[in-house]
Amino acid sequence: MNTSRFAPVLMVALTLCATSAGAREHGTSVSMNSSCCDEPSRWATRHEPSVRRFEVITENGKTSLLLTREVVALQLSDRAMHRIDRELRAKEREHRGQPLADVIAGAVLGSVRALLDHSAECDLGDVRSVDYRSGRLVLIANDGSRLFERLELDDDRVLEGFSERDAASFIREFRLAKSRLR
Repeated sequence: MNTSRFAPVLMVALTLCATSAGAREHGTSVSMNSSCCDEPSRWATRHEPSVRRFEVITENGKTSLLLTREVVALQLSDRAMHRIDRELRAKEREHRGQPLADVIAGAVLGSVRALLDHSAECDLGDVRSVDYRSGRLVLIANDGSRLFERLELDDDRVLEGFSERDAASFIREFRLAKSRLR
């Protein structure tokens, strides 16, 4: 068996492993425990700017907390998504011209894009309150559970990443949105 034929595949696999490690260094590591998206929250498609009624960004610029007409959602900020997309395109360019590597890299990097192109969300009607306590936003569901409590990005708890001023603005807008539902 000619093992030199498999060298490009091995290089792609190693590069993708390095990409995953590199992505973590750049803040694209998303982690949560099993209660992150338990009812009433869920994973959903990313919310485009045209449907966002209000939005605040964490102080590190990586995460967006937004309101649409129907939901409260957390997702990667546009800036973070653009940066990640540039990094993924650069990785794809590295493997051009190697047919098998192109296929593998395209499939894996496409899957990474698809995964990151989502949000954690909850219907506005299912959120009882939003407060700012001890330097963090606290979202409470109608059943008393905390929403998005353990969602982390690059080992930072997302709900601790908003400035007090932005948190106050978000709370004000959330209350306005809730009053429109009644």
